[in-house]
Amino acid sequence: MNIALVDDMPNELTRLSAIINEYAETHNIPTELSTYKSAEDFLAEYRPFKYTLIFMDIYMDGMTGVEAAEKIRENDNETLIVFLTTSVDHTFDAFKVHAYQYIIKDPDNDKLKSEMNRVLDDIVSLYNLSEAGITVSIDGEEKTFPFSSIVCVQNEKNYIKITDKKSRSFLTRMTFSGIHSLLENDSRFLQINRGIIINMDYIDTFDKNTCKLHGGHSLPINVREQKKLDQIRKNYIFSKLHNRRADGGMSK
Repeated sequence: MNIALVDDMPNELTRLSAIINEYAETHNIPTELSTYKSAEDFLAEYRPFKYTLIFMDIYMDGMTGVEAAEKIRENDNETLIVFLTTSVDHTFDAFKVHAYQYIIKDPDNDKLKSEMNRVLDDIVSLYNLSEAGITVSIDGEEKTFPFSSIVCVQNEKNYIKITDKKSRSFLTRMTFSGIHSLLENDSRFLQINRGIIINMDYIDTFDKNTCKLHGGHSLPINVREQKKLDQIRKNYIFSKLHNRRADGGMSK
């Protein structure tokens, strides 16, 4: 799980980072946490869909968190944004940029920790980050791939190539039907052509000939099935957005 934390107060960065890292360690969830001292610093390094979750302070010197979120939403409608603030004055603005949650930075560390953990529990449940994976043999050793880390799988003669979100590729000796059976019950995976399954969470663009994925991966689509595949992709995106709003919305 990739998380960005943006806050212009050093003590808050330290306090919030400790809570997030403790949660990840306690729940055994691989997490990469990046911290930024301003919205400008964050946007300078940001790229669409880089993060699973962005914790964004609203009141910051220079660009505000809401203004930064508006920039994010120009190219990224899916990354979850959780606003952090000491006031509820900008609740309406948070709704406009489709914020997932709104957390008051309580000076009581235990209360803040409880609220942060509640939100992280929701995210883990939403993405099934604590489950979720396949275990295959790589070079004679068992390796587990969380579903959320798999970008695509491809048939290569007597092997299956698994590509992960860090653009690393691994070969495992198994049939395509075997890997398909391991992935078919998870709604994010879609077979787009013979011997090719992609994770729809990593799609950049999708046209009648090609599916382009994060990391520069470009894979051919079964042209005769393009309309059907595109509809499945659209249904998946709609379902994600619907479930997100139904299960979370913003904290009261």
